[in-house]
Amino acid sequence: MVDEIDMTTMFKRRYKMRSVGEDGLNTVVSIPRIVLQREAEKRGITLAQFLESYRAVATFDNIDGIYYTFEPIKEKGQNDAR
Repeated sequence: MVDEIDMTTMFKRRYKMRSVGEDGLNTVVSIPRIVLQREAEKRGITLAQFLESYRAVATFDNIDGIYYTFEPIKEKGQNDAR
């Protein structure tokens, strides 16, 4: 899935993290607005439409760090929020 990534061509910004949920079960980090705008533009929709119809997907474990992608939200009753 994630092959070699040339980090020298990537943007880099640092963000604070905050714990949420019972006993800090989850940690929240913001996704920069420009990232979401670019993803919406790629799909030919507005940012508002993108936020309504897509969700962020985190891939992690066998890679160094976390790799985020975006996928369409499934129909009601088919939500897979794992």
